[in-house]
Amino acid sequence: MATELRRQIVTGQLRPGDRLPPENALQTQFAISRPTLREALRLLEAQSLITIARGKHGGAKVTSIDLRTIASQVGVFLQIEGTSLDDLWTARTIIEPPAAGMLAARRDPDALLALKANIEGAREASRKDLIRYAGLSAEFSMLIIQHCGNKTIHLLASLIYDLIRRQHEHVTERTLGRPSVDKLRQNSIRSREALVGMLRADPPEAVEEFWRDHLCHMRDLVLTAYEKPRTIDVLGSAPAGAGGAAKAS
Repeated sequence: MATELRRQIVTGQLRPGDRLPPENALQTQFAISRPTLREALRLLEAQSLITIARGKHGGAKVTSIDLRTIASQVGVFLQIEGTSLDDLWTARTIIEPPAAGMLAARRDPDALLALKANIEGAREASRKDLIRYAGLSAEFSMLIIQHCGNKTIHLLASLIYDLIRRQHEHVTERTLGRPSVDKLRQNSIRSREALVGMLRADPPEAVEEFWRDHLCHMRDLVLTAYEKPRTIDVLGSAPAGAGGAAKAS
């Protein structure tokens, strides 16, 4: 039963918000006992495919998968495993440059408009609201991946997006008011502008190489903000040991 209902959900025969038939109807449909039925429903609920409400007006209802919950679980797992910021940045340099190359091949005008709007917002935030600037910096990367045309890459990147945003915000908090860091922010904005220009006309290979070089450069700058390798922090508390002439990506 669970397999069949799962198939109907993932193929769209059952959509979020749809109610499953009453238990007695499901028992008859699948010729199963009540304990077997309830075990199948519990399995689907554990997989976040349905929610079960108790009481007179209760029952099972198909639900949307909450990617934020899954991403939070991934973040907790990575922190328990002692995953470092360097490890996170390495993942970025593997995922984002090919996505940028794929985006260059698509020449998607909507993507270019979204990236340009992000840059304008980041430029303004760099003068008025540096924490917002940090969030927009992380968002720029997600826009590249969102529009690259590959759903699997988009999903994988979404699972670590919140970790990337937190890291951007933390480094920015550590370097507020440092003139040298403002220069780095402006350089980073110019690199993003250059990428958008390349996306309009340059070959995908050149775009991929450019963005990889940018990320590797920013990784080296950001990691010098820490006295030693740091574990990612999904709880939002500032990692100890940050200092130095730190950087903002």
